[in-house]
Amino acid sequence: MDLKPEIRRPLFQRTACLTTRKTSLAIITLAALWVLGWHVYEAEFYFSLAMQSPQAISAKLGCPFPLPNHLLKERPLCPSEGPLRKSSKKLDAFLSERASHPDIDSLSIAVVTPYGTIFERGYGVLKANETVSQKPVSRHSIYRIASITKMFTVLETLILRERGVLNFDDPVEMFLPELEIPVYGWSEYLNGGKNSSLGTRPRITLRQLASHMSGIGRDYPPFDIGEWPQIPSTSTLRRMQSQGSLPLPERGQRTFAELVKSINKYPLINLPYDYPIYSNSGMDLLGLSNVAANKLRAGSNSGNEPQSHEELVKRDIFDPLGLNGSFYRVPYGTSLVEDLAVPNQSHEWADITFDDAEAPAGGQYSSLADLETVMQTILDPVTNNGVISEHVVREWLHPLFTWKNNLQEVGAPWEIMTIENNVRLYMKGGNLPGYHSEFVLVPEYQYGIIVLVTGTYQNTAAIVQEAASLYQPAIRSLLENRVNNAYVGRWVVSSSSIEKGETTTAQVKLINGALYLTELIVRGHDVLKIIEDSDFDLHKPYPIALWNTGRPNEFRLAFGRKSLNNDPSAGCMPYWVSIDNGLFSRGAPIDLVYWEGDELVYPSGGVRLARA
Repeated sequence: MDLKPEIRRPLFQRTACLTTRKTSLAIITLAALWVLGWHVYEAEFYFSLAMQSPQAISAKLGCPFPLPNHLLKERPLCPSEGPLRKSSKKLDAFLSERASHPDIDSLSIAVVTPYGTIFERGYGVLKANETVSQKPVSRHSIYRIASITKMFTVLETLILRERGVLNFDDPVEMFLPELEIPVYGWSEYLNGGKNSSLGTRPRITLRQLASHMSGIGRDYPPFDIGEWPQIPSTSTLRRMQSQGSLPLPERGQRTFAELVKSINKYPLINLPYDYPIYSNSGMDLLGLSNVAANKLRAGSNSGNEPQSHEELVKRDIFDPLGLNGSFYRVPYGTSLVEDLAVPNQSHEWADITFDDAEAPAGGQYSSLADLETVMQTILDPVTNNGVISEHVVREWLHPLFTWKNNLQEVGAPWEIMTIENNVRLYMKGGNLPGYHSEFVLVPEYQYGIIVLVTGTYQNTAAIVQEAASLYQPAIRSLLENRVNNAYVGRWVVSSSSIEKGETTTAQVKLINGALYLTELIVRGHDVLKIIEDSDFDLHKPYPIALWNTGRPNEFRLAFGRKSLNNDPSAGCMPYWVSIDNGLFSRGAPIDLVYWEGDELVYPSGGVRLARA
């Protein structure tokens, strides 16, 4: 079924503000001593690139920087653009075939930008456990999102932090004093001892709980399978196989007291901040800490505050964002029940309620429409009235741990993988019996992917990879097109604004997918040649990468250091340590360039240039 995409127009556009400034040759010469150099003719340089290894090319091109993605806000992606239309057609064909297999009952998917969807489809039936009803899924169909719930739990923590209710590095015992994290290891525990060479009790913080870095085990209380290594009974194996990532329904609801008792009893898996240990129990503690911190802040009025994780998230996230298809308990007696997606197998999981000691890790329901709203507020919290600021989003979308293979990283609570050109996908997957999901953000290119599945098929990450392999090249090419239109080309000063015979020009190019300044001449003085011949350590006789500052149309010139620029092993170190060394002219850093309206401005040189 084709769900019609809805595109919202951008709410702001780039503005131009023109000013003029007089200059002097002496100051220009001083500024030029630190800008950039061009050692060889351009033809020789590009020919030499073609003949060298990737490592050598990387050294000569310096440290490439991501393209300025604000251009995708000023001119949003449109599904009708050629590359996107082709990607959508290919993805629809792939998903139509994949969803036809019996292991998928239904599949809802969207590729989302801050301003709308560029792909949105539904496949399969809503209630696969019914033989009569063949109602198809829609964007409003409601799924269990399993561990995507953790993203909402961490989001709530960030909201409370911004309100001053808690700090991300507060110890968990500040809000849950019942916790007494063991200091002993497994050998001491199994031998009946309680002493430890650690001496002091491990300090577990909210940040560690959010990023699986606390050392707390996956699921508490543990499940005893009896004698081992004897093969467990068939009934036991079946129970284990159907358990999913959270406790079985026949075990009953896990209480807060049971959770705390178990965590206080068993040794940590590893020491906090050593490496991540995926922990549902740790995330449950985070959700409970949020509730406790909010009530503690309210003091004598705590009785008027939310008393559960469910109530707190509804107040701070669901209601402000208008998420009408998101909840923790099936709302029987309402029309939402008719939108609940139910798998054929494990259909009993459709309405199992997790209590407050289990809900923060995986108890939430949501729809494709609601998750699209959440994704848009994260990609652009200003335009879309997000529940956290853009500054907090930038902090949130960063890795906290990198695995040794350098292919995966861990955030709070992100499962991060990289694709072409080291582009990061910030993923949060979820699995419960019959329900499998992915919520994926690609902030560098301002889009995301949502996948919701009912059935026995669990590899939703493969669907994400297929979608990313089709859309990432398309979106990159469209961003490069926007960059070309905005910045690339030769820039000159008109004859009316500079004395006759004095050349002022700049050349900006897109090389290997990154933006570079390759020429800068101010009133007849070749700034790059002056730098090449100077004794300044800040010097690079190759194209200079333009590093966007995060503000629209503003860039710094990544010069690097003469002694390290050509050393591939130095990587990006020479460049980021050399940005903004304190040299100013005319009130501006001499490594600063920006565009105002249709003009390139080099403020320390006092010149403004228009496209030739």
